Amino acid sequence: MFEPFIPGTVHHPLTAPLGPVRPVAEVRLRYPTRLNAMALQPGAIAGDNNLIYDAGEIVFSVARFHYVHLRRLDPGSGLVLDPAIRRPDLVTHAARIMYAALGTECDLWIGVESDPLPVHAGFGSSSSLIAAVATAVNHLHGNPVDRADLLPYLTGNHGEEHGSLPGRLTPVQCIGGSAASGLYPGGVQIVAGRSTVVMSAPVPDHLSLVIGVPRAQGERPTDELMAAEAAHFDRFRATGERWAPTIAFRTLHEAMPAALRGDLAPLGSLVFDYRFRMGSIENCAFSHPGLVELARDVESLWHEKAATVLALSSVGPAFFALTAEPDRCAGHFGALGMDVLRARPHNGTYEETEPAR
Repeated sequence: MFEPFIPGTVHHPLTAPLGPVRPVAEVRLRYPTRLNAMALQPGAIAGDNNLIYDAGEIVFSVARFHYVHLRRLDPGSGLVLDPAIRRPDLVTHAARIMYAALGTECDLWIGVESDPLPVHAGFGSSSSLIAAVATAVNHLHGNPVDRADLLPYLTGNHGEEHGSLPGRLTPVQCIGGSAASGLYPGGVQIVAGRSTVVMSAPVPDHLSLVIGVPRAQGERPTDELMAAEAAHFDRFRATGERWAPTIAFRTLHEAMPAALRGDLAPLGSLVFDYRFRMGSIENCAFSHPGLVELARDVESLWHEKAATVLALSSVGPAFFALTAEPDRCAGHFGALGMDVLRARPHNGTYEETEPAR
């Protein structure tokens, strides 16, 4: 199920037709990251259809960015990475799968800088980096791949550094939120089956994000984390079988209509119930020792009405609050021994930071 592969391997070729290809010489852009509030069908996280996962998710776009700089090179130059790039295998993978989609040779220089985020903590730093570089390649060529086609192409060809095998990637479940956060406007988005954005809405200006990351969280390699998660797959399936119909109804009839009117309270209520009442945090306990106990202490922010949304992000171990009282939430996370990050929701898409040349 999780066989390692070489960066640039295409598991699911792009089948949609390309639009006009109009390359420019150079682009610079910034791409947001994301927080994953919940899955819509958690049982699908444990299933696999050759790297296709239909779990769906609710995500928040975060104004912490990857800054990508691309410059086309002369034919035959090949792919050249800035030596300062911290995760070269992911950058290489993103560039090569995009040139495979375009059907042209990859003669390109790439530079990437990223706002600091912990790796394997629930921020989607890997998938958003791949999305950022792939989107920049698409933008460099005039966006011939429509965003609705690019999104499932990226999720169906996702991988992360293996850990034990240098120069190899391992498949990791990718649902689409990281790519959607930069391709579609709106600080909150709902991604459904086959990586399809079914709702995108702005986050009200008075709300900001406070993120707590448990300390003493050493960076664990992807292969180790995937093995630990696989041992919990029966729990994910059981949660899906029991709660997926309830989640679908509340998402469609409560959370989505209210969010489109600017009211995130029903969405926040659904997310809280999913994380703290439907077994999600117990399912994700593999990500950090003491996660369940920590969640019990985090939960008081909800009961004290300090957060509009309170959640574990992805499988953790980071928790986040979308809140009108950031100092209160930051103080609570800090008192629990967590490192605290603050960020603004990002209501836009990816953006050029300089005019294309």
